[in-house]
Amino acid sequence: MPTEGYSTSQWLVSVPPAKIWKVTSQGAVNLDFLVELLPAQAVQRLSSKGVPFAEECVIDSHGLHGFGRALALLQKAPSLAATVSLLAKSVHILETSEPGFDVSYSDPSIPFSVFLNISEGRFANLRTAEALVHEAMHLQLSLIERLVPIAKADEGLHYSPWKRSQRPVSGLMHALYVFRVIDQWLAQLSQSFDEANEYANKRRKEISEEIEQLAPASFADYLTVKGQQLLTRLLA
Repeated sequence: MPTEGYSTSQWLVSVPPAKIWKVTSQGAVNLDFLVELLPAQAVQRLSSKGVPFAEECVIDSHGLHGFGRALALLQKAPSLAATVSLLAKSVHILETSEPGFDVSYSDPSIPFSVFLNISEGRFANLRTAEALVHEAMHLQLSLIERLVPIAKADEGLHYSPWKRSQRPVSGLMHALYVFRVIDQWLAQLSQSFDEANEYANKRRKEISEEIEQLAPASFADYLTVKGQQLLTRLLA
């Protein structure tokens, strides 16, 4: 799928973005990300998500700086950083109701767009970086599924330790895939500095405990052969 000139605005409503900022990070990989401000038509298309977009003044005042600091944390895993930069072609800054609450999302029908808030408070940069990786990996697996389906048409519903509810097997595979990647990134990041080590140890313990709650035997038969192979690798 061609990505030259991609923007969320063009993809959704065929009009240019209201504004674009370029955020770069120099390191093991030279990263270039575009933060996009949506025009009103595109905002209306996404209003069902229920999360407000940050105003231009908020993006200018601290959104870009916070996002740039988060990018520096990706440099500890160069291959992951390069992959994320290929997937997150347009980044959108969201607002949240309180500093300690984070929100992010992506939509497989909008293939190279990530929506996230810039975290505040303790571990702010780490939380923002994790949200970026999280949504980029969802997009990656969605693109893979277009070519190689991993779930059968009849997926059934199965318990998700992340949603704490019954979910289709494709949703379980997405969560498992995303959090395995995050776990590997955190393992590389943990030796960087004390705060990263503390955050990584806490999050990796949480991820491990959540994966242990999965019951793969209950949903493996709802996966395609390729899906079963992926499940085996993710559980190894």
